[in-house]
Amino acid sequence: IIKNDLIVFGGLVAAMICLVLFLLFRKPRWIVITVLCCACSVLPTMGLFGIFDLETTVISSSFIALQLILTLAMVVHLIVQYREYSAAHPDWSQRELVRQTLLRKIKPTFYAGLTTGIGLASLLTTDLQPVISFGWMMVIALFVSIVVSLILFPALLVLLPREQPRKPIRFFHAIVNVVTSAVQKHGGITLLVGGLVFAAGSAGMFFLNVENSFINYFRPSTDVYKELSFIDRELGGTTPLDIIYTVSPEEEKEEADLVLSADTVQQLQRIQASLERYKAVGKVISVVNATELAVLANDGRPLTEYELTAVYWALEDALRTELLGSFLAPEHSQVRFNARIQDTTEGLDRAELLADIGRDMRELGIPGDRFVLTGLFVLYQDILQRLYRSQIQSLGAAYIVLVLTFLAVFRSIRIALVGVTPNIFATLLVLGVMGWLGIPLDIMTITIASVGIGMAVDDTIHYVQRYREELQNVPGSRAVENTNFSVGYAMIYTALIVILGFSLLAFSDFMPSVMFGLLTSLAMALALLASLSILPVLLIRFVKRNAGSAD
Repeated sequence: IIKNDLIVFGGLVAAMICLVLFLLFRKPRWIVITVLCCACSVLPTMGLFGIFDLETTVISSSFIALQLILTLAMVVHLIVQYREYSAAHPDWSQRELVRQTLLRKIKPTFYAGLTTGIGLASLLTTDLQPVISFGWMMVIALFVSIVVSLILFPALLVLLPREQPRKPIRFFHAIVNVVTSAVQKHGGITLLVGGLVFAAGSAGMFFLNVENSFINYFRPSTDVYKELSFIDRELGGTTPLDIIYTVSPEEEKEEADLVLSADTVQQLQRIQASLERYKAVGKVISVVNATELAVLANDGRPLTEYELTAVYWALEDALRTELLGSFLAPEHSQVRFNARIQDTTEGLDRAELLADIGRDMRELGIPGDRFVLTGLFVLYQDILQRLYRSQIQSLGAAYIVLVLTFLAVFRSIRIALVGVTPNIFATLLVLGVMGWLGIPLDIMTITIASVGIGMAVDDTIHYVQRYREELQNVPGSRAVENTNFSVGYAMIYTALIVILGFSLLAFSDFMPSVMFGLLTSLAMALALLASLSILPVLLIRFVKRNAGSAD
């Protein structure tokens, strides 16, 4: 399904991006240049992953989509700057236009790439190897995109004739007008509304959970879902959960030749009965099933511990070691219970189920050092819990490092604190929306926060850099207006391309891909909203002229 998605939806997303680029810029040259820059970024990156032996997993399968977003953002900013210069300087040659565009954008593009890389590198602070590998992959991909965009874009553009100046599309001009007016005239209200939206939205993080099921990764209409559901309902469950029980010295037999004592058999029966009482637990298999079979074979009369021992040693070696040996290790005084969990059980809380089973074992007088819960069910639940902890750790680390990076780039504490605000707004709000909508963190959605940081950082760097340049010549309010009618267009265009393109993933049969596409679009929209409303108000209020020095 994932391979099919990469082919089908990869093609559809590429087609949508080309269509939107044509509608926005109305020139085939911009489609060709953008596609070449994206292709020449993605293909060498895939080659580098092969050289460094970085394998593509379910988590990292989205790296192509993310690299496309990052490359698109860089190229669109370059296109908008070129067109701005083309309209303002009709006397410049094509070579001079390209040269001045590159000089104007090379610094913010490098800074944006640096801070975006730091945001994505926050994934390296997790303790899950696939997530760490994904972090390294995105750092490499970002570096390639920066190099390709800053070299290939001007090299291609300088070969083409000078473009005639074009006015921006009226619709987007009206949007920028409205946003600029709101920021200039109603800055306080803008901050108040933004604060209320942030408070209400981010409150949903308290409802975030990692409760998830592999079967729910697929639409009910897919064969995978139907087949897993059938196994779950009719064949005793899909996800194995094992309990390794160590027999206590009190229960052990006094005679060395006994395999299981009568007391041990009774304790095993109580353990299996406690497991079978749960609705979500399907088939349970252990040596208890063998004792029950022996009762049936003995006309309903239970076998004594000596008879059980005799039957055990009378079995063929292969049957005793390969079948019973999977559930009984007399030499280690250990017994294994294999339970299969029915993932389709309505209202199943996996963490609570594990806690209840552990409590039942202790109520049976079994201390925690004599039983272990293990198996795929426990492994999967542990991964999800680690994802949740990793999300908190990586976000905290990312915010701290971003503030330090902004401080190093702009040499201003105020700009550093103001610049990180849209990142906090976009990332925490998208996590809050996930909480309110009941969308759990899983192996795919764990990357959304880092994606949100990357998008918001890119917009923030370009906006702040242009605002500081304008601020040297005009007051703050006018600087915001000039910035909106230059960088603002690039931000809107990039957001529109990403939102329309990645929304197509909503039609995938793989639900993590659906969530990734929709949440990426949401993160892009929130980053744009924060960068065009909250950021300029804060800049006007706290970043005055000559704010480039440490303050």
